[in-house]
Amino acid sequence: MQYIVILHAWLILCVLSGLVFSQRRCRNPNNKEGLCLQFQYCPFVQHIYKLYPDDMPKYIVNQLRQMFMQCPATTNHICCPVQAPFQRIEVRMRMEDSRLDYYDRRGLKLLQSVKDCGNNSIPSSKISGGSKARPGDFPWMALIKYDKDPNGEVRCGGSLISKWHILTAAHCIQNRPQVTAVRLGEHNLDTEEDCQLLGVRLYCIPPYEEYGVRSIAVHPYYVHGRIHYDIAIIKLNREVELKRHINPVCLPINQPSQILTYDQSFFVVGWGKTDKTDAPTTLQEALITRTNLDECRKFYINSEVNDDLICATGKELKHTCKGDSGGPVFFKHPFGNTHRYVQYGVVSLGGNQYGVTKRQPGIFTSVIAMLPWITQQLQ
Repeated sequence: MQYIVILHAWLILCVLSGLVFSQRRCRNPNNKEGLCLQFQYCPFVQHIYKLYPDDMPKYIVNQLRQMFMQCPATTNHICCPVQAPFQRIEVRMRMEDSRLDYYDRRGLKLLQSVKDCGNNSIPSSKISGGSKARPGDFPWMALIKYDKDPNGEVRCGGSLISKWHILTAAHCIQNRPQVTAVRLGEHNLDTEEDCQLLGVRLYCIPPYEEYGVRSIAVHPYYVHGRIHYDIAIIKLNREVELKRHINPVCLPINQPSQILTYDQSFFVVGWGKTDKTDAPTTLQEALITRTNLDECRKFYINSEVNDDLICATGKELKHTCKGDSGGPVFFKHPFGNTHRYVQYGVVSLGGNQYGVTKRQPGIFTSVIAMLPWITQQLQ
């Protein structure tokens, strides 16, 4: 009897020590704080199994797989959210049960309400590509700021698409430090006020503005390291005050703006590294050309290249690299009764970060394909 008591005590100690050991801090794929727990002790997982005892949605399976990857290599530890958002999860699952390819009326109405999108205020603005951008050329450009990154070594971009929302890449959110802020109206990272001589006049834009983060939505089908559904939306903590150096880009929400040719030229901008220097402090622009998806299929043989993606080539493609991720792919297109800058892609697999050579095309997430999901997130 004494041995049985001792054995039970030893087993309890082992279980408790295992729990204490497993409770190391981690961050789950949505960049929320969590604890490494055995999955049977995670309320989040238990709730998922209650909701879907038989047929679990694919995106939930992918999310759980990513949560397992955030903890040490064990078979039963998962990065369990500290506060499991059960109510939000149920709402999102019901949406998944319907479909992800419908347009949300409220989100579409919000995009339609952005009356002055796709305009810049710089005098005589003519973007050339392949060089430093001028202050105010791209007032929709956003710079994402991360926790535990004081020197700004982790760089991702995004685009302002409404007074509340930033469009970026999912890989800029998952497996990265926590997003703490979004900077708008930035041009030169080293200066407070950005100026440039235009003719005989010195043209300056006001200092940048930083906004906090209220919430982040990553596409539910995205799996880290894959090329599909590489898109996310950041909702800011307060409404953006639009100014001449801070203004949203248009999205292709009407039929005329969705008409593209395979040889369409696009602009890509960001603070990414170039082939000549380290990551620049001044915003750079590059010109790329859309091409047939078959060109990308020749190089990305291990991935399914489909209509959710844009394949692009060009001599300046090598300039789109680490630091440009999440940034907009856009050009001036008929929009309503005028011409506006419209965003058609998000930088995903572009540039020498992924070994893109002079001949190798880059892959970008198609905004047109993702528009239904985008409208569903604009609450």
